[in-house]
Amino acid sequence: MSSGSGLPPRQHAEFAVMSRLISCLVTEKLLPAFYVPTKNSYPESGIMVVISPRKLLPSDSLNLNDIFVIAPLHHPPVLLKEDCLHTYGRRVGLVDPLDMLPVIYEPAERSPIEDINYLFPVNTLACLTSHISSIDCSFTLNIASNPIVLWRRCVEHIAVEESLRESIEKELQSSVEWQILAYQNPPICPSLQSPSIQWEQSLLSGHPTHPMHRARMVNNGASDFDWYHPLIRFVRVPRSSVLLLGYMEEISLSLAQKAADYVGRCLPPTNDSVFLPVHELQVDNILTKFPDVEILQDICVPGLAQSSIRTVIVPHLPGMALKLSVGVKISSALRTISHFTADFGPRFSSQIVPKLSVNRDILSVELEPASAIYNTPDPDIAKHLTVVMREEYQPAIGEVVIVCAALLEMDHAGIPASTSAVQHVFNLRTEQSCAKFLDRYIRIACEALLPALLYNGVAFEAHAQNVLARFDKKTGELLGFIIRDLGGLRIHPPTLRMSTGVDFQFLPGHCIATETLDEIYPKFYHTFVHNHIQRLIRVLGLHYSGMGWKILREHMESVIPCHHRLRKLWLHSDSKFVSSKCLLRMRIRDSYRDVRNLHFLLLTDFSNVSTQMVYRPYPNLIQYDTVWNELED
Repeated sequence: MSSGSGLPPRQHAEFAVMSRLISCLVTEKLLPAFYVPTKNSYPESGIMVVISPRKLLPSDSLNLNDIFVIAPLHHPPVLLKEDCLHTYGRRVGLVDPLDMLPVIYEPAERSPIEDINYLFPVNTLACLTSHISSIDCSFTLNIASNPIVLWRRCVEHIAVEESLRESIEKELQSSVEWQILAYQNPPICPSLQSPSIQWEQSLLSGHPTHPMHRARMVNNGASDFDWYHPLIRFVRVPRSSVLLLGYMEEISLSLAQKAADYVGRCLPPTNDSVFLPVHELQVDNILTKFPDVEILQDICVPGLAQSSIRTVIVPHLPGMALKLSVGVKISSALRTISHFTADFGPRFSSQIVPKLSVNRDILSVELEPASAIYNTPDPDIAKHLTVVMREEYQPAIGEVVIVCAALLEMDHAGIPASTSAVQHVFNLRTEQSCAKFLDRYIRIACEALLPALLYNGVAFEAHAQNVLARFDKKTGELLGFIIRDLGGLRIHPPTLRMSTGVDFQFLPGHCIATETLDEIYPKFYHTFVHNHIQRLIRVLGLHYSGMGWKILREHMESVIPCHHRLRKLWLHSDSKFVSSKCLLRMRIRDSYRDVRNLHFLLLTDFSNVSTQMVYRPYPNLIQYDTVWNELED
């Protein structure tokens, strides 16, 4: 396993972004790649050759200019059999950033490396020359050090609109810059005695595969903004201009009064208005977009941001968290809150959550009892002034709550390089101890999170940032899980209605509601299996042996009934591929115009682009084992 640990912060950050970008390009089948194994070349098991988008059609010959990048790997990636690339080597079906050694090579244009044998052992060169024509001793590569250069080379031959190219380029650059800062000042690894908020704020890298995983696009130039310690400001909104659900008015008035007391000011009269909390970074947007909304200039209260940045806890409001619109792109999405989300949470919390088929001893759902939505027919305006209140789980005495994403992080200060937080905190030093921890984790996670999917038609967005784990502070024993953030669910309304007896009403056009049951499963697979459990299995060193996936299969088989549709989709031995979310395709899905590159066209299904570019077939990792690489594509 390699995360780039040991590199200086800048190189480490550049590799973090490049490896994620390459992972998406290959796994999402935007660019083809093949794997060439090497022998006796520790620490490499082989190299992954990614083909440039300029390559029109697969053929027996492949020249240096046809290569996009070459990535040395310390273990084989997930491979496929595919005739069109058989001449070169085995087709790569899925590659994870953690598969890669912390160096990427690209065809040399300037500053060629003279002693290529220093970088590539002779036997590796022999493997390459047996697959690639027109290579001689003048074969040169450079060490790639700039993800922006890679992105520009990628889109030279792909019809992505210029404005979108530049937008993505800025996001990649922002990701590098904020990742550098994180690596320059890494937090210490929390312990079982640490408060939950310290775990929330201990993330260094965040999303395991998103190329823009650390992007923070702040328009006002606040490059040194303290994301984890924002000020909560307040606005006064005419009551006729806001839709309130639950006890939003009462709790926001109480918080505003506490904020006024905190700064020694008097709260102005309501005058048939309501007070709402807002994130300090959203104030400029509110002034621009809402002429009837008044900013209370001197009234504020400090907050503590959770890992999502836009959700904050306020010491003056114990037991609650505020999910606030923030007019900032974090990763590649503007972190506002849709009117759909604000309307859905309080009603789902009161009408449906109590009736879900879940074991409440091992799964708690954080309710969203109140919200506010600016009342306008324009959803693009409304999303900038919405607030959702979330009830925080209150741990019992002797219990600690840890956001699962924090357990998967590496590179904290004071612990060995490439050691994950979960290994460090729970003293997982052997394969046996890692397997024992993983077995209990996956068993309880499956028993906690799968029943709502199986019996209610509700797919939780169970990625590691939305799932929290409860541990005994003394023994470290896992006690159960908490799921939060109701805005990203997928629900099959007929199944929900039949299983709960509630005819829940969805707003027209709300993407949460699906027409078929099969449409809810990709959400759960992508968030739970692909991003959450896969990362845990990898950081525990249980991926390449197949042991971690064997554990997952066993516990899924014990929870999923024999007659259930998911048996065929996920657990049948013939189920080699599943639909999963394509992060990079989703970012560029609206940009395909006048496609010029035939090879790229062949790799891409352009029918109904607007709805079919998010989910595509991924190798089904639930079925992964040591002989999995004999798959047929």
